[in-house]
Amino acid sequence: MSTNDSTKTIEKLLRNLKGQLTDAGKTFSKWLSANTAMTGLIRQLKKMPGAVYELDSAMTRLCQATNAAGSSYKQFLDSAAASAHTLGVSLSGLIRQTAGFAEMGFSLADAAELAKSVSVYANISGADSASAASHITGALRAFHMEASGSLSIVDKLGRLGKEFAADANALGSGLSQSASSLAAAGAGLDQSLAMLAAASGQDASGFGDFLNVSAMRILGMKDGLAALGEEVRETAGSIRQVQEQVSRHTGGKVNILDGMGQLRNYYDIMGDISRIYDGLSASGRAGLDEILFGKRHMEEGEALLQAFQSGQIQKALEAVSHSDGFAMGEQERWLESLEAKTGQFEAAFQSLSSTILGSGLLRWFVDLGTGGVRALDAVAGRLGTLGTIGTGAGLFAGLKNVGSPKMFGRNVVLNIPTVC
Repeated sequence: MSTNDSTKTIEKLLRNLKGQLTDAGKTFSKWLSANTAMTGLIRQLKKMPGAVYELDSAMTRLCQATNAAGSSYKQFLDSAAASAHTLGVSLSGLIRQTAGFAEMGFSLADAAELAKSVSVYANISGADSASAASHITGALRAFHMEASGSLSIVDKLGRLGKEFAADANALGSGLSQSASSLAAAGAGLDQSLAMLAAASGQDASGFGDFLNVSAMRILGMKDGLAALGEEVRETAGSIRQVQEQVSRHTGGKVNILDGMGQLRNYYDIMGDISRIYDGLSASGRAGLDEILFGKRHMEEGEALLQAFQSGQIQKALEAVSHSDGFAMGEQERWLESLEAKTGQFEAAFQSLSSTILGSGLLRWFVDLGTGGVRALDAVAGRLGTLGTIGTGAGLFAGLKNVGSPKMFGRNVVLNIPTVC
């Protein structure tokens, strides 16, 4: 064989070898991909009992807190599954949020509405669920609003948080500090938020404390102020006395009472004072500040009046009164985040787990395992030793593990009552 023929033969062998290696590589890659997919599937299947446990636990808590018809819970669960995906939160978390509101005395329908609003607020503001719930319920109660209006509160907080210095979470915190007193002093929700957003600078929560104290001073709440450690004049222990002091220091230009002797709106009073404040004498301004704000809060009081004078509060009031739909627009943008995608996956997985496995089937396995172990314990007690039934013990031990903490990967004792 010539050298040229030998070279061609070797090249052919190398090409064949290369082809075989390529085919083998493709085969191995397919096997590896299939094996990886199967391993992932098995891993997710192992998590299903835990997901069902979470849902069952959440629904049990909800049922214990409400008294609705049986069909209502099925309808709620179907609706909650869709809402959880839309909101980008876990299904069990949304149900627990609903249960929390039900425990406060809200109906199932109202609790579900509040849970969705609070989820949106937490998503767009960064507030934790507990704080978000506190901010919303505090505003609802202070301003005597229905649960159906909860999303409008989120709209207002969201828009002001984006357009002014304070974020939505800080505004919610400030509102929760001051809402009751401001409402008692006649201010509305929009007016309260406008003052918080425009005058608070970077500390809306702290400014909420100030507005709370200032509203209490207008109301002549001497005992309440003393409980907060605030000083108060003996001559300002009632609304009538505060009126006399304000009228004296403003030369009769501002009254806190209307012609019928009723307290005027706190927002309107502060607006009136801001218009004549710079024209007062130094002693008149100092006396007025002490009556309305107290020595500890004169700086915040002047910031409030300056925000009225600059038109910032009026601008904030205009913004907050045209905020409908703002929160859901921000929610749509938030849904593009990894956090939202993760929440949607968890909601979908919990729903799938419930569909495939179901808490009823899981309870059946738990009851089966429990019955088997009890029977084994009875036999062991009679024999005094397991002896030759070791094999049976192994079988029943396997059944027992269905309801063990190890199955769910957490330190819990499985005890799942009948849902609703």
